[in-house]
Amino acid sequence: MAEKKAEKTAKKSTSAKTATATKTTAAKKTTAARKTTAAAPRAAATATAPRPAVRKTVTRKRAAATVSHSAAATQAVTGWRRFRRKTKVGVVVSAKQPRTVIVTVERLREHPIYRKVVRVRKRFAAHDDAGDVREGDLVRIQESRPYSATKRWRVVEVISRLGEAGAAAPRPADIEKALEESEGAAEFLSKPADETAEATEETEA
Repeated sequence: MAEKKAEKTAKKSTSAKTATATKTTAAKKTTAARKTTAAAPRAAATATAPRPAVRKTVTRKRAAATVSHSAAATQAVTGWRRFRRKTKVGVVVSAKQPRTVIVTVERLREHPIYRKVVRVRKRFAAHDDAGDVREGDLVRIQESRPYSATKRWRVVEVISRLGEAGAAAPRPADIEKALEESEGAAEFLSKPADETAEATEETEA
């Protein structure tokens, strides 16, 4: 009995092995057939439209897009710089050259070690387009394109001419009179004169 059972189990195992082997071979055949059928239209598509041409067009479009983006960025930067240019106010110390003036700009800064406030002067060569700026004028200059090797500024506005501020300023005598009138010194000074006149009239009588 034991021998018959062993033979039956051996037959079952061999039949199962043969069934699995046939199944795996059938599955391999079907996958191979699917791959060949799927590869056929791909091969036809690649034969009709080559891939390198498509890649070239894509790269050209990307390059054009990057160039346009960089151009827009440079325009934005130049516009920002144009509206955010530095300005300085100084006095013209030399106007001998044609359409060029030398402007000195003064500023106060604290010494980093001694903590003393120091007056610092710096000279700027500025372009005078109109040519009417004279030595001693107070002007406003603005940074601009380079006109020469040392000239990077231009005169924007003449704030005051030489001598105009002094002529417009009040004289010391006028200031003293105005102070006396505001404080009432004229009335105080006029009283002794009236009293002296009355005293003289009494003595004459």
